Amino acid sequence: MGRYRILVLEDEVIVATDLSDILVSSGYEVQIAHNYVDAIAICRYFAPQLAVCDIDLGGEKSGIDFALAAKKNMPTLEIIFLTASVDRSYLGQTKQISPINYLVKPWNESQIRISVEMAFNSIDKKSGEGYDFTPAEKRILELIAAQKKTKEIAELLFISEKTVKNHRYHISKKLGLSNENNSLLSWALKNR
Repeated sequence: MGRYRILVLEDEVIVATDLSDILVSSGYEVQIAHNYVDAIAICRYFAPQLAVCDIDLGGEKSGIDFALAAKKNMPTLEIIFLTASVDRSYLGQTKQISPINYLVKPWNESQIRISVEMAFNSIDKKSGEGYDFTPAEKRILELIAAQKKTKEIAELLFISEKTVKNHRYHISKKLGLSNENNSLLSWALKNR
């Protein structure tokens, strides 16, 4: 599970430490930020797949501001919001971010563990990690995501175009994609 990276954005030091302890004991890599500026800086070098962030950071910038800014550079970043407020205006503001979960404080350890596990299940599914791709299929998916055509992929991998087409077919079947043109390309661009 060490490949999973989580940013905890929480202005309260004790709460952030508690969250970090829970997540680290579950096998995740964790970095803590206590404000918007530090969170953005950490994203640049840590590249988290998930951010667990408080909405109210006690400053000018909120967790919502962070999520909007971070997702511009990291569109696949998933967000779990934590908040002490059940203010419906927050729900409206978070809709454009589409958080994977929204937990109201006080949360408990089980809620955090389950929410994070569910988030990574979703992340894996979107990225294809939950699928049983062969090494060749993974490589072909990377090249499709790089917008290489079948002929180019065949030349790069020193295989026939027919072999590439077979791999594309099997990948599409594993993903449950339709037979529409470019459905695999669309999936690869969105998820790889």
